[in-house]
Amino acid sequence: MINSIIQTIIENKEFLEKSLEKSIKASEISMFSRDLRKVFDEAGRKTLVGILEMVDTLLFEDSRRKIEYETKDLRKRTLVTEYGNIEYMRRYYRNRQTKEYIYLADEKMGIEKNERISKDVQSKILEFAHDLSYKKTGKRVVGNDTLSPTTVMHKVRQEEMKIETLDEKKNIKRLYIEADEDHVSERGNKIGMPKLIYVHEGNYTKGKRNILKNVHYIGCLGKSSEDLWLEVAEYIDKKYDVKSIERVYICGDGAAWIKEGLNWIEKSKFVLDRFHLLKYINQATVEFPQYRNKLWYNINIYDPVSVKNIFKEIIDKTKDGNRKEKVIYSYRYVMNQWKGIEIYETDGEYLKGCSAEGHISHVYADRMSSRPRTWCDDGIDKMSRLRVFVSNGGKIYEELIKKKKINTKLKKYDKIIQRHVKKEAEEPSHYAFSVVNTGMHSNISKIFKKIMYG
Repeated sequence: MINSIIQTIIENKEFLEKSLEKSIKASEISMFSRDLRKVFDEAGRKTLVGILEMVDTLLFEDSRRKIEYETKDLRKRTLVTEYGNIEYMRRYYRNRQTKEYIYLADEKMGIEKNERISKDVQSKILEFAHDLSYKKTGKRVVGNDTLSPTTVMHKVRQEEMKIETLDEKKNIKRLYIEADEDHVSERGNKIGMPKLIYVHEGNYTKGKRNILKNVHYIGCLGKSSEDLWLEVAEYIDKKYDVKSIERVYICGDGAAWIKEGLNWIEKSKFVLDRFHLLKYINQATVEFPQYRNKLWYNINIYDPVSVKNIFKEIIDKTKDGNRKEKVIYSYRYVMNQWKGIEIYETDGEYLKGCSAEGHISHVYADRMSSRPRTWCDDGIDKMSRLRVFVSNGGKIYEELIKKKKINTKLKKYDKIIQRHVKKEAEEPSHYAFSVVNTGMHSNISKIFKKIMYG
């Protein structure tokens, strides 16, 4: 099959020479690079077709195949590859005993039933769609060909990827869980709120940045809070020796679904995210900023009675009805989350803040909510899962290959195919002499001399 590549280059020799001449005159190598890519794409398409049809022929001629399968038809198939669309012919068979119908060449080469896009292209779709819109992804995945946004969307929604947790059973005294949710625009002026929970072992400083140790993300839109926390509990049970854990800190804004984790995670305590505390203190003291420092002072000495009294003073002084409602809401929020504030008094040395807002931005918002676009529930859910998978270090192509079902019954044909490929590779090719005779190197030299000396 290597001969197909050489043959294509030879057939396009004059085209490449002219392209190189233009590129040198324009002092722009990218012009030649683009034309060279076109030739290589053509060579790639021819090579893939040659391999697939070669395998089909070898299986057709094999005596063992004739005993087991009878030939029914010869049919064409189209497949989207990294080199563009290819069309090839392969035979349709029926098993003489089971009466099962099968394309043996497709099965042998891992092309699944109804598969229209090769797995390398599928992985590129998911990799690009992770960061780009479906429309931009469709334009960038396959050379000069374009995949429709709908095709990209279906592929994203079709794949379910998940990192497998190894049973390491690490010994650790303190574990940290942080949780938050994004707000994504949906059709009909609805808001989708995909949840994100991540587990880590604390953080360390690198330069000016705080880095989380061994962070693992869990999140989506479709699951209930209980199912999400069950998944978190199962991850912790697989990853750590639970008996060695002395405390698990669940940090967040105090939403009911986050506190639900206290019911699922052993030895857990809730920690209020100071970012949200700051937000509600500022909201309460917009009209009377002189109370801001008083509130913070009494919060930092963990005096709920004084905090309550200060809030009452602000409420009494606030005359505007809407403003008063916001102050009352802030007051209730702070008092309802008091246990999450008070824990800093006893465990403050182990608590270095919550970075949930930043992680929501990095994992979800960068793709789904930071730019104006509209989603549906299924789209949010599948994109959330894809972003989580990649954030956990998942390899998309490897996952697609791992999920593929291999027809082990066809392993018996491996040797005959490998023997044929090896034989073809060892046979001397007349193309090698053709390349020498064409004088590619001397022709390039002529191009340079022509440009320099006219």
